[in-house]
Amino acid sequence: MEGLYTSPVFEGLDKHQIDLLLDHRFRMRQYAAGELVALQGDVYKSLLIVDKGLLRTEMTDAEGTKVTLEEIPAPRAVAPAFVFTTNNSLPVSIFAVTPSDIVSIPKSALTLMMQKEARILENFLRNISDRSRFLSERLRLLSFGTIKSKLRSYFMELTRDNDYGSFTIPHTHQELADMFGVTRPALSRAIRQLEESGTILRKGPRTYRLLQ
Repeated sequence: MEGLYTSPVFEGLDKHQIDLLLDHRFRMRQYAAGELVALQGDVYKSLLIVDKGLLRTEMTDAEGTKVTLEEIPAPRAVAPAFVFTTNNSLPVSIFAVTPSDIVSIPKSALTLMMQKEARILENFLRNISDRSRFLSERLRLLSFGTIKSKLRSYFMELTRDNDYGSFTIPHTHQELADMFGVTRPALSRAIRQLEESGTILRKGPRTYRLLQ
């Protein structure tokens, strides 16, 4: 459970302290790559933490349009904001991208740990705040502008820590299309148009340089 011990939820606590606080009030389950972890609309009664592996969250509307919201690597918590909501049904479906080990901590056990250890409460609130900021950015990308303007904003985020403007897209074209809620041909066409306009320069498979 090395992933669990390094989770942001338990930041500032050592392994012994975490074990005492958990007091065996959790479950561990393994998922194969591609397996459904939770379905959109399920009641979220326990906090899930990725101990090992990688998860993906997807939202589907009434017409079947699918949008990928984010990927959640170990040791992050899954949808922490929805554990304590009045209507605590999941707004997304969750799938394992790679073989994954997931820890499940019941809401009652989580509440008790927060009462015993203020650092867990502080970490949890900070986690929710950070995710809210991230999702606000995702909403902005999905809601405003053309596909090309959304892609350019996304590429700018990928180059944020790179002085040379180079970036590698960490997704396939289909995964990226799902992220933006468009078809794969529309995405490929937009990337090609960005190349032709001199906005980006292809350097290799999925690797580009942002020029303007």
